[in-house]
Amino acid sequence: MSTRAQAWVAHLRSGGTTPWLSWTAAASAAAADGPVPGAQQLELLRRINLAAGGTPVPGLADRVLTAPAAGRGRADLPLVGLDVPHWGPRPVDPASLGAHELVRVAVVLLADDLVALGPDLVPTSRPRPWRRRFRLVGDPVTVGGLRRHLASRGRPEGGPRQLVVAVGAPLDQLLARTWTQRCFETGTMPWADWLRFWRERDQLPARADLVASVRRWPARRSRVRIVTDLDLLPRQVGVRHLPSVAVPGADQAELARRIAAVVGLRVLAHERPALMRTLQDRMPGSGAAPVAVPARDHEWVAASAARAARAVTRAGYPVVGDLADLDPTGATPAAGGGTAQVLDLAVRMVVDTRWRTAGARRPSEGQVER
Repeated sequence: MSTRAQAWVAHLRSGGTTPWLSWTAAASAAAADGPVPGAQQLELLRRINLAAGGTPVPGLADRVLTAPAAGRGRADLPLVGLDVPHWGPRPVDPASLGAHELVRVAVVLLADDLVALGPDLVPTSRPRPWRRRFRLVGDPVTVGGLRRHLASRGRPEGGPRQLVVAVGAPLDQLLARTWTQRCFETGTMPWADWLRFWRERDQLPARADLVASVRRWPARRSRVRIVTDLDLLPRQVGVRHLPSVAVPGADQAELARRIAAVVGLRVLAHERPALMRTLQDRMPGSGAAPVAVPARDHEWVAASAARAARAVTRAGYPVVGDLADLDPTGATPAAGGGTAQVLDLAVRMVVDTRWRTAGARRPSEGQVER
């Protein structure tokens, strides 16, 4: 039976896509002796072959079959039907494995690719002497994209008498973007666990708390703006127009979160955020919607939004827009997707290496500043 398994491994190495339980061919000259790789690695290679149209990617099979499964403390899962003694996990049919088991292996490959790629250099230009001095805080996804965009055009943050600009959004979106950006920096807990962490404490994370974000940068009230209308943001930073910033989809954020955990084992802690931001700029999109607050948490988010609006009013900070814009949208998570969508994205990135070889795309898209 192990001979049959070795023949199947050789079939997968050559770009084959036949499932294990459907494999009936006899041993071939291409089959090699030695231990049979784990079921996760074999099934991921089969999925990669399907995505590649049956054409083997040079060198990729060896990488997949020798990659560990991230986060799994136990041994790799053996194939069902092998007539050999085994200890540890029960043998499985590779085709029956859940997407989460295959993602464990895929993120190791992507993390290694990212570390080998290295961080992109953030484009900057000589600061314009007449620029407005400002500091952007608040919505982490929007602020991160605009910060890099403005720096590349000679308008970096900082300087004397800077205007502290807090970028707001409906609180449910602000929470989702705070978690999403953490995924593309240092990694964090799963979305549901992260949200429950803050709900049980009845607090907001620092970057979703506009007043707390402002107070990190001491300034007179007259040098603070709480911006809830993005159409009015360009004037606050001294430009005519700003690009729109794409919010990563739920599958992109979850895949980044898992990759960040592996990257943290490959590089020093201070090197990980730059690598993860490079991934954020290069990761292909799938059209999936960003994460959303589930219905069970809507009441808490609404109460928190009302409390945040009262805190801004008590602090006396000027508001550009309307504090009602902080009210949650009430959107619920999109149906479908989940880990299967994360696996599809991971397989696509393993097969299509253009995200590694092409130059970094612009961190923000849309109308450019003039």
